[in-house]
Amino acid sequence: MDPIRLSLFISKSGYTSRRKADALIEEGKVEVNGTVVKEPFFRVNQDDKVKVCGKSLDTGRGKVYIVFNKPEGVTTTVEDKFAERKVVDFLPAKFKGIFPVGRLDKNSSGLLILTNDGDLCYRLTHPKFRVEKEYIVRVSGLVKADDCLRAKKGLVDEGEHLKVEAIRIIKSEEQTTVCNVIVCEGKKRHIRRLFRGLGFPVLELKRIRIGGLRLGDLKSGEYREVMKEVIEKNKPDSS
Repeated sequence: MDPIRLSLFISKSGYTSRRKADALIEEGKVEVNGTVVKEPFFRVNQDDKVKVCGKSLDTGRGKVYIVFNKPEGVTTTVEDKFAERKVVDFLPAKFKGIFPVGRLDKNSSGLLILTNDGDLCYRLTHPKFRVEKEYIVRVSGLVKADDCLRAKKGLVDEGEHLKVEAIRIIKSEEQTTVCNVIVCEGKKRHIRRLFRGLGFPVLELKRIRIGGLRLGDLKSGEYREVMKEVIEKNKPDSS
């Protein structure tokens, strides 16, 4: 293997995503051949001994791909001592070492991909690849056509521009509205913050699609292991 970036080496091992690997390196939690390295662009070889938080990495392990229907109230994390229920609690021990692809907040539900494939995680989550994420959203209030235009134009919240790529009103009843929403970014609590700024607090949020991969009939709290090709065919072409 030709020398590669240290953060990529870590993600290929399945320890975490490339983005999180960058942070761990900068925090001084990564050693290469016994020496702490704080530069994510540092290049390593296959035979270099890499440790993260004192744990030796194994880049020879097989890749695992899990599709999970996350229930509400479950935290999308691998380690959180304050979380009552984590997504990894629903999986058998043989899947230890996989991590969630992207965000889905505790009070949201639906489609979540878990893997130990750092490259795939990067390509599904980095904004430059513009992978679509589709949601069914129920909000408080009656959303009108003008509000949909405002959602597509977007707004600035906490210094971040939040918008949707597409929005369609499914139904309105009493004082709530159900919408189909598509976004291509994954900012923290993106949809909840956007609708709150528009005056429509989110009551329920469920993700039903990532790229071309749909949640389908997978029941809440259930998972299925899929082949890499199932994920790859929904992965965007590089740009």
